[in-house]
Amino acid sequence: MRLPLHIVTVLCAGSLAAGCALASHGGGGSPALLESVAQSSDRNSASDVRPDRMLVWRASLTLEVSTVSDAMSKAIATVEQFKGYVEQKSDRGDESASVRLRVPSTAFKNAVGALEGLGAVTYRRVAGEDVTERYIDIDARLKNKIELRDRLRQLLQKATDVKDVLAIETELNRVQSDIDAMDGKLTLLKNEVAYATIELDLRRERILGPLGYILKGLWWGIEKLFILRD
Repeated sequence: MRLPLHIVTVLCAGSLAAGCALASHGGGGSPALLESVAQSSDRNSASDVRPDRMLVWRASLTLEVSTVSDAMSKAIATVEQFKGYVEQKSDRGDESASVRLRVPSTAFKNAVGALEGLGAVTYRRVAGEDVTERYIDIDARLKNKIELRDRLRQLLQKATDVKDVLAIETELNRVQSDIDAMDGKLTLLKNEVAYATIELDLRRERILGPLGYILKGLWWGIEKLFILRD
């Protein structure tokens, strides 16, 4: 038995503003039907989700070391001791090497301190980013999209007109794509919060020749001379 369009409209009223209103697609299907589906209440506001503050920690370190390969091995071993892992690595022989390390956020501070002990620190930057509001916003919109998808599925089961079925299926596919994208963003945020990122650059320390040591000694003497005069 075909479900009259005005009954479909009554069933869908108040369900789906978040999904259908954001993307109005032209083409076949019943505009009146999709318009009725597009009325949604914003039940899942950001205030419904209150996780603890979510911080993403990142550090960038540049070290001068005597042997790049040995320092790299020690850096990896150090991170593994903190239950971390290597995400990306590159090198230029024994001249320099770079590695992106991930460590549990709870061990971030200790891991950075341990890595700094592998050589002479020439550059250091540590920063934390609060992503709590971003997470809350995506999570709230995701819940609205899931509610929208579920109502569309219910509506699809009751629709008998071919145009209505095609229109609902098109919208359902779009909403599911949005859900998958939002779910992926939340997963990425959770991973970034759980595991801090450390970008480590290793460079072979400069070895001074005889002339270099002479100049360095002269400079040291000049510095001391002026200090004594002051």
